[in-house]
Amino acid sequence: MGFDVFKEHYRDRERAAKAWQASGRQVVGYLGTDVPEEMLIAAGFLPLRITGDPTSPTPFADKYVPRNFNPLARSIFDRLLNGTYAFLDHLVIANSAEAFVRVFVYLREIKRIEPLLKLPDIYFFEFLHTQFHKNAQYNRDRIRELKTQLEQWAGTSISEETLHDALGACNANRKLLDQVAQLRSESRISGVDALALIGSSMFIPKTEHNNLLRDLLNQAGQLSPRTGARIFVEGSQLDHTWLYEIIESCNATVVAEDSDWGNRAFDTLVDETIAPLDALADRHFFKAPSPSKSTVQERVDYCVRQAVAAKAEGVIFFLLAGEDPPAWDYPEQRKALEARGIRILCLDKQPYAPSDTAELKTRIESFVQSLGAGR
Repeated sequence: MGFDVFKEHYRDRERAAKAWQASGRQVVGYLGTDVPEEMLIAAGFLPLRITGDPTSPTPFADKYVPRNFNPLARSIFDRLLNGTYAFLDHLVIANSAEAFVRVFVYLREIKRIEPLLKLPDIYFFEFLHTQFHKNAQYNRDRIRELKTQLEQWAGTSISEETLHDALGACNANRKLLDQVAQLRSESRISGVDALALIGSSMFIPKTEHNNLLRDLLNQAGQLSPRTGARIFVEGSQLDHTWLYEIIESCNATVVAEDSDWGNRAFDTLVDETIAPLDALADRHFFKAPSPSKSTVQERVDYCVRQAVAAKAEGVIFFLLAGEDPPAWDYPEQRKALEARGIRILCLDKQPYAPSDTAELKTRIESFVQSLGAGR
């Protein structure tokens, strides 16, 4: 099966962007899941999602942020300062997480006091999720302001035609990834491979990714079902595969997750029958609930619904140290899952970088074995 090309792009995340830029086109990095990729694509940019690196220290970020700062955001902040993303033409940061707002504030101040440091132009995109009727118009206004900024960067206007094309390409990508999710529900794709399939869509052009996915799905008949326990992963965002590698080395398969780096990335389509900018605002407002942007009950209902749909035998909560919102949801999520007969393992106060993986594997292995005993 052709997983290798997806894994290559997942591993070398800036390669396609640098090739795009070498051809004379611009790359816009984005931080936060509320940034509408469709608008970046319609403006002629390649969207590149900004990520951390759990294998690297963070000496640059350590100069500016406190010790208890969100570890994923710390890694991202360090990579924005250490030159990893120096090639970016522009950067859009959304308020999708409180830590990302702080990253924006820190970067804005650093640009002011250290003008020689190479940082891209930065635009802050605010999007509200509270259930208040005036927010719908507020979000539409912010979407229109983002369009104006992108047009200034691109030096040309974004036409209705190019925006419709971008919406179509991104919706097609979500539909194809939903087919991948169906294969996962049949245990025919590992969680590690699934993360590469989903994540690579955030690093390469959508049309290219769509073609690669179609080729892969045409060969889906060659995939044999995997054996072992069916695991659902909940909690903090995982922009890497090391946890899944440990889980799947313990006779288990991660069949789904509640993550913007997993199933939640393609959960909601854009309505292509209404005005494009309104449709984008609606998609981001009504998409799957995420921590810090939704009520606890919404998060509980979504978690249970997804875990049940995936026929999960167990749920592993992975909670990063220094990231509070997922931990706020955990007690009620646990209660609701256990009421459904789904067993829970909570890995709390975890580092972003893998440290004592032997101890972690022992805990996961014991949990997986207990699921087998209960069958």
